[in-house]
Amino acid sequence: MGESILILGAGFGGLEAATRLRGALDESFEITVVDRNDFFNFGFTKFDLMFGRRAPEECKQTLSALDNKGIRFHQATIESIDPESRQVETSTGLLTADYLVVALGADIDPAATPGFLESGGHHFYSFAAAEWLWPLVDEFQGGQILIAIFDKPYKCPPAPYEAAFQLDDFYRQRGIRKDVAIDMLIPGPMPLPISPTVSAGIEEALTSKQIALHKSHKIVEVDYQNRQAVVANETRYPYDLFLGVPIHRPPAVVLGCALGEQGWIRVDPATMRTPFERVWAMGDVVQIPVGDFAVPKAGAFAEDAASTVAADILRTIQGQGQVEPFEAQGACYFEFGEGKVAQIAANFLGGPTPDLALEGPSLEFRADKEEFERSRIERWFGK
Repeated sequence: MGESILILGAGFGGLEAATRLRGALDESFEITVVDRNDFFNFGFTKFDLMFGRRAPEECKQTLSALDNKGIRFHQATIESIDPESRQVETSTGLLTADYLVVALGADIDPAATPGFLESGGHHFYSFAAAEWLWPLVDEFQGGQILIAIFDKPYKCPPAPYEAAFQLDDFYRQRGIRKDVAIDMLIPGPMPLPISPTVSAGIEEALTSKQIALHKSHKIVEVDYQNRQAVVANETRYPYDLFLGVPIHRPPAVVLGCALGEQGWIRVDPATMRTPFERVWAMGDVVQIPVGDFAVPKAGAFAEDAASTVAADILRTIQGQGQVEPFEAQGACYFEFGEGKVAQIAANFLGGPTPDLALEGPSLEFRADKEEFERSRIERWFGK
């Protein structure tokens, strides 16, 4: 009987690792992907939902399609992980693996900010939340929109700025932008503190679009009764529509096991191995320091990590092979409105200092983004 590879999480990292391993191993190896959802969606499609550009079903890839590629999909909620025995208790029973990969991402905690849920808890960090936003965005006729980042880290660092740029464009096209004020409140001194140069480009774009940026403004409460966001220094900002970036936390199942004793999982970036034998972790669930910062939580870097994880698993199985250390290299597409897309190209670990560059925005990057989505759907799901 062959050996089993169990991958927890069907995001960028989990799907890429499963695809690479399936292509390199014969059928005696059983590869299983476990996820609580029955579909995958690209993070950037949440904006398509938020602005009514796509129907929900157009943004979903059914995970059961993995079975057609020789990858077993198991829909279940993960209840506990024992990394020493590589046993995983799920809502449908116990799973045991010879090789275990943890790619469970980051969870959001909207209740962590007082008053946020009572205000409506509006955000664009889940499929359902983005879908619920569309009627609010569509029916908004004027007033103050606040977009607030509650704290770091959070998934896809450009996303809050993408929301602001697209709101600007949406209401300009409707001819009511003069009636809409858009302000952003961020907890740090610049949009992307790891790169002053890219931050300067984002700030310049915000200014050109008359979007006010309030730096070092950490929200401590949403006073939903008076419709005001309260900053740590007790300054209050009124709003008519409030969009928050919720606090992000490691999944509870990770915090509840030996992998997450420090919070986010720590790994060896050269191999993505955890301290436990034949257990790897990657993607948003891990924390990899980069000087005073950390590798951002983004799908592009999870996909990059998957190549290292898959190569190290193959080397472990076969006793040979080359493993390229994880460099946190990739590109994030950045919506600027007016149909234009920019690209942030990054390499965080491949040199002495992180290397980031903002290219665009341009109409040409729109085609690149569409091809990025199409190629992953074909690679992972065979469509």
